[in-house]
Order: sequence, then structure tokens, then C-alpha cells
Amino acid sequence: MYDTFLKLFIGIIFLLVSTKILIKLAEKLSLSLKISPLVIGLTVVALGTSLPELSVASIASLKSDIGLAAGNIVGANIINILLVFPAAILAGKLRIGTTKTQYNALILLVVTAIFVVLHLIPLGNFPLGLFLIGLAILLTIAEYKWAIFGRTHEDSTRMKKVGNEHFTSWKWFILIAAIGGIVVGGYLTVSSIEHISLITGYSTTVLGLSLTALATTLPELLTTLFSQRDHEEKLTIGNIIGSNIYNLLFIGGIISLFSTSKPIQIRDWIALSSATILFVLVIKHYSGQKVPRWIAFVSFAILGGYLYMLSTTN
Repeated sequence: MYDTFLKLFIGIIFLLVSTKILIKLAEKLSLSLKISPLVIGLTVVALGTSLPELSVASIASLKSDIGLAAGNIVGANIINILLVFPAAILAGKLRIGTTKTQYNALILLVVTAIFVVLHLIPLGNFPLGLFLIGLAILLTIAEYKWAIFGRTHEDSTRMKKVGNEHFTSWKWFILIAAIGGIVVGGYLTVSSIEHISLITGYSTTVLGLSLTALATTLPELLTTLFSQRDHEEKLTIGNIIGSNIYNLLFIGGIISLFSTSKPIQIRDWIALSSATILFVLVIKHYSGQKVPRWIAFVSFAILGGYLYMLSTTN
């Protein structure tokens, strides 16, 4: 048991250090490419912080433990909305964007609806996986094109104030190393939590929805705290939205390629859909405004209720 807790501690340290480095470099990359931090958060940072989910999903799928793989991404998305987003609200004065943030929130809502509906109808898993991965690639290309368009439109004032920031080969190396550190930290954290949880007798699907999801969302939570401290609200929101989109499309697509079953229950699909709708409603209602702190406390209460419900499920 001592070794397990040591592994957990080392994993969290890897996540902490690697995420902090990733955020600093993501800000520099945004300046270098003259692209909004929101887009960097939606793509580079979102992919980086979703790597623990990817590693868990890939390993679990190869072991034919689809319950753990699917439960992890559904649970991670719920926790991103009900834990990471509220943490951002409490960590600083979180102002919601009026343009790109709004349509990206709607994209997340549409992606979630597509993901849920396609998993509830009798559709082959392999073509489903190819479709989801293809959609992830198309959205990434679209985000880049929107970012280029934004240079001369909604982001033009910000970009005029940006100097010449050079993103050197050494910075690229450190960026890749930081992403690698997140993978290592995520793997150590998840494997140690799974070992600690063996004595509980809960199914791997329930563990994926709860403990494993909490562990793999540590990078998103740390990203939120660091970016809010540096007053990078767009990076914060972009990371939450982007992580959820990539979890469903890219990682969900990979899971479907290896899967022959759909283990998630209707209860959890309803929880995912409800959390996403709540998130989008908050984004729409507080467009151009700061989100009040009471939203965070309500979200924590909802998350507590959901985790309690899972704790009563074997």
C-alpha cells in the first residue's frame, strides 16, 4: 500500500509540473502564431490535457475493458463541467467571451448530442469510430481556419498589441516533453487509484465514471488554476470545451474501433447530456459577463449528488 501512495504522489507531481510548463508554452505559442488563446486552449492544450484519458482508454480497450474506457471519458466530461469549470469561477473573475466562446459551446452541445444519439441506436462500432475520429479532424481544421479569420476580425485589436514572439525548436521540444510528462503522470495516478480501489468491489465502469475520471481530469483542473492565476480566461474556457470535444470524438472514436459493446447506462447518458446543457446555458446567459460564484457551488452540489449515486451502484 505504501508503494501505491508513493506512485500516486509521484504521478500528481508529474501532472503539476508538466501542466504548468504546458500552460506557459501555450501562451507563448498563441503569441507566436498570433492566434487567440481560446483556440490554443481548444486544440493544443485540450489535446495535451486529454492525453491521460487517451492513455487510459487505449490501455483499457486493448484489455477489452470497454466499461472502464467508456466510463472514463463520460465521467471526465461530467467532472470537467461540474468540477473544473466551477473551480475556474472560484479561482478568479471568469468572464465569458461573446463570439468564439459562444459558437464553440454550441459545437460542444451538438457533439455531445451526436455522441449520445449514435450510442443509443443500433449502429456498428467500427463505422461509428471512424465517423467520430473524422469529425474530430474536421473540427480541428475548422478551428484553425476560424483562428486565421479572427486575426483580422474579433481578435484584431489584441493581435495589434502582440510583439514578435519566436517559438524556437527548443520550446517545441519542451512542449512535447511537457505533454509526455502529463501522459506519465496520468498513467501513474490512474494506475495507483485503480489499485487502491480494488478492495471496493465496484465495476470498472463505475470506477471509470468516478475515481478514474477524477484522476484523469487533474490536468484540466491544474490548467484552469494556472491559467486563471495568469488571467487567461480564454485559455481556461477553451481547454474545458476542447477537452470535452476531443474526449467524445477522438478518444470516443478510438474506443469504438476496439469495442463490441456499449456499456454505459441510460442514467449516465442523461447525466452527461444534462451537465453539458447546464454548461452551455451558463455560457450563453453570461455572455460578456463574469460568472457569479453561486453557479460554482450549485455545480459542486450536483457533482456531489452524482458521485453519491455512483457510490450506491456496484
